[in-house]
Amino acid sequence: MNVDRIVRLADIFYAIAVKSEDLPENSDDPETILKNLSKLETFKARVDYAEKNLKHLSSGSSRVIYVLPDKTVLKLAKNDRGVAQNKVESEPGMKSKYINKTLKADKDGVWRISPFLDKITEKEFEKMTGVSFKDFGEALGYGLKSVSDNSDKKKPDDFEDISKLDIYKELVEIGKKYELLPGDLERISSWGQVDDHPIVLDAGLTRDIYDEFYETSSS
Repeated sequence: MNVDRIVRLADIFYAIAVKSEDLPENSDDPETILKNLSKLETFKARVDYAEKNLKHLSSGSSRVIYVLPDKTVLKLAKNDRGVAQNKVESEPGMKSKYINKTLKADKDGVWRISPFLDKITEKEFEKMTGVSFKDFGEALGYGLKSVSDNSDKKKPDDFEDISKLDIYKELVEIGKKYELLPGDLERISSWGQVDDHPIVLDAGLTRDIYDEFYETSSS
């Protein structure tokens, strides 16, 4: 059984075990909705309330994504993993022209708001940077091998050229500072664009979060 399936089953069992919580009245006002989400006590109640009041965009193993009326994106934690990732992405030092910025966030990590960005393709990434996404991902994985404990990872053939790029330097610097695992960064689905340059949409999976939540699930 793979990790994602275990995580989904754990979420289901948790939802069944948790006593239902009364939901606030529905609202068309974004600020009211955000305040209500922060006041609700359970993950299930928050998701149930958001589903009734916001436009659902997508869902992962730790967060549900909604589009707000002003075309910004709300990442709502659906479990403790989501809270931890929201907190990381909301860190004041997590700022770069290559990482999607935090516009507003719940103080406890319940939700986080960022600009809505269209995702890009590997071809678009290459057009903007001059290097293929595959080669960039391999270089990034090599640059962050100390975080992923992948000491056997070989240096890519074009590493010297890619390592001179501003986008590589900034992401490796932040990646080492916050111990970001390169896995998400190596997937094109984690990327969008702003002002004709690529930008990371998901940068919340750190070494500590993986060890605390995902490694436990896999074992």
